[in-house]
Amino acid sequence: MRTGTTGATKLFEDVGNTQLVFHGIQNENSHTRAHVCPVAQRVYVFKTAAALDLIEKGHYPKRNGYQKGVDVPTAIGYLVPPMDIPGCVALCLRLSVWQHLCFSEDDSLYEKGRKATKLVLQMVRQGLFPLPALGEEITDENLQIDGEDIIIKANAFRFDDLVIQVKCDYPGGERELGGTGNLYLQIAECNPFSIH
Repeated sequence: MRTGTTGATKLFEDVGNTQLVFHGIQNENSHTRAHVCPVAQRVYVFKTAAALDLIEKGHYPKRNGYQKGVDVPTAIGYLVPPMDIPGCVALCLRLSVWQHLCFSEDDSLYEKGRKATKLVLQMVRQGLFPLPALGEEITDENLQIDGEDIIIKANAFRFDDLVIQVKCDYPGGERELGGTGNLYLQIAECNPFSIH
């Protein structure tokens, strides 16, 4: 930006791409999604394919999303109650976890996303994130006596790596927890401020 320009000019110069492109849940490479919802203080985890199958049925409303300082929609997404998504789990974390991360509605989109990713990564590292695995009950009495009741086959995925898409869905989550009652499943976006 040139020296001496006004605030209005700066805002205009910062606003880049405002053309929506169809990019979202329908064409991402994730296997699992984690929607971090600071208002409801929950992390909702579900299979990406399960949510995609659900919204393709067309029973959920589409809504535009907006960013501060931009007069046109910067996203389009479906509003879906979290527990409508088959297999969705709502993870409750200690209040101190939310306080430590200091989520704020005034955070930039980048900062919200960074905090949400940091939270989910710590959950994975501490064994608090539900990872898909195959379990087999042990029926042999001798093995049960030795303390073996279930064997987990952790490497029994149908893919080499499990890819998790993390979204900070700031106001999302169940209404009784203070959220909007929905998760925002985005299908289109633009990037006016070049946030990555």
